[in-house]
Amino acid sequence: MSTPTELPTAPELFVPLPVQREADEMVRQTGAQPAITYDGPTICLTHDSGTVRIEMAFRYGSRGWKRASCRLFHNSVPVDETPSWERYSTLAKEQSAPGTASLPVLTAFGDHDTLPTEIRQQLAVLQQRLDGRTDITVRIGRDDEGHYVIALASPKVTVHMVFECRRRHGRPYAVPAGIDPIRVVTADGRDLTRQVQGKLHQALAQLLAAPPGAGAADGGAGLAEGAQAGGPASRKGTVLRL
Repeated sequence: MSTPTELPTAPELFVPLPVQREADEMVRQTGAQPAITYDGPTICLTHDSGTVRIEMAFRYGSRGWKRASCRLFHNSVPVDETPSWERYSTLAKEQSAPGTASLPVLTAFGDHDTLPTEIRQQLAVLQQRLDGRTDITVRIGRDDEGHYVIALASPKVTVHMVFECRRRHGRPYAVPAGIDPIRVVTADGRDLTRQVQGKLHQALAQLLAAPPGAGAADGGAGLAEGAQAGGPASRKGTVLRL
């Protein structure tokens, strides 16, 4: 039987109540989920706006899970003041330039039968993860560098999963792109790519944060508006209703 300081084999599923409370406060302050990472017996919450970053660490002790440290950075330099989610939110808003982040415009890719097996398998996984979410669309396209891209869009967030195509024994196969395999941009132009650290479950946490039906009343129109505000003026691709 595991001791309280041993994290489970799937630690991303384990979020102690004190950690969740801090994460909820971050969402209240900024509207975005912080990244949750695990370093041995330590659970860390991190939010990075690009110029401002806050890191909060929790460890298990005799009185349960408690915050062990909290650090605030501006342009990677520690801020010499008492760090808090509220102070981070204020600094991030002061430094932000809404509407500047963008995602590449995609060229439509309609023949799913020719997609590499790895991408078709990923689509099947997404179908399970997004079960019942009619406010989210999934498109397949190619960016200007020739990468395959799975684009997931809600009225508030767009996620790009980027794949490089290779060949082995004459058969095409796909692997996550070496640089920014997961891109995330919000409808108001905030780039969360660095925050999710290339982790799909962190990107989906941002995407699924808004409940079904949030945003525009017309599901199709709301998705189109959200995608445009998140970056590119047009995101062409095949729409899969998952």
